[in-house]
Amino acid sequence: MNGTNDPSPFHLFSKWGDNDSIYPKGYLRNLGDSPPLNFYRSWKPYLHSAGFYDFILGKESYYEFQKKLSSLAEEPFGVSLALACMVEVNVAGGILNASRYKEPGSHFLWNAFLGKDPILILAVGVSEPGFDGKLKKLQSGIDDNQLTGIKSFITNGGEADFIFWVTKKEEVYPLYFVSIPKESDHPNLIEKRIFYTEFTPQVSHLRIQFSGLPIPEENLLLANYGSLGLELRLKELCSLVSLLIGKTKPLSERDKGIKGERDRLVDWQEGFLRGLVGNPTTEPLLEAVPYPISPLISSVTKHFGLESGEDLKSNDPDWQLFLWEDSLTKYLVQKKKRTTTNQMDRKS
Repeated sequence: MNGTNDPSPFHLFSKWGDNDSIYPKGYLRNLGDSPPLNFYRSWKPYLHSAGFYDFILGKESYYEFQKKLSSLAEEPFGVSLALACMVEVNVAGGILNASRYKEPGSHFLWNAFLGKDPILILAVGVSEPGFDGKLKKLQSGIDDNQLTGIKSFITNGGEADFIFWVTKKEEVYPLYFVSIPKESDHPNLIEKRIFYTEFTPQVSHLRIQFSGLPIPEENLLLANYGSLGLELRLKELCSLVSLLIGKTKPLSERDKGIKGERDRLVDWQEGFLRGLVGNPTTEPLLEAVPYPISPLISSVTKHFGLESGEDLKSNDPDWQLFLWEDSLTKYLVQKKKRTTTNQMDRKS
């Protein structure tokens, strides 16, 4: 995989990969006896050099960032790396952008996107057991500057240095940054488990629980995460469209039906995102819901001779990443209808 003739500067595996390894060339040799659990961390310097963090630093448009993700997702292992990158940029970066430290470089946490050593990874903890996607069901809280709570599914959490932890306090949802203990016998650590999923298996996730963990007041990033959550979820969906465009590129070169639907999705994305100036907010992102990926998924399903899109995950578990959108889209469509109705009521 020396890839010296690859025209795309965003095909990182072709340019810097080591044969069929998921790591950059020479990375494992430099690790020595350390366990190779740092897929995303190993690629962060290359992602920075290729400009994958330029958007969150205010150097390029959201559309340009999405095009980079699509290019990366064209490669083997590219969907996993693009997912890890887009979650950190969209969610952790989005939180920093909305915090009192919104200027890049104004807090050491921005080093995650500035290419500085040591490499820093930020992950976000929202989901909890019994959470069901509703912030009002969160149980995590801070009392007397001590955190007690559990987060059950933190993407990139297995490699992260800090968690952006969403808590609940009466009717608001303060968010703090929390350092992840390295030692397993930390007195306030009840549980810490790194795990992986069948889809994008190179991306690590974390389940972690604390009881009475001291949290300084200055670790507060957001007084209320609540209104920001929807915007960040919509950005994740936007990026899933980009990953789908990338993943279907090789298939589109062999199947005219897939090519036609993929081209239409590319045109839609360009028309939608090119018009968004700066950092997109909830209103324009919600306006485009549901994002039109279904025709392309149907063409891929037909290509493999399968009965439904749900069957695609038996062909390649990574397809499951794009099937999740259905249940979330139903909620977002209802949200959009309510927003539109409220706007019409105000006008009348």
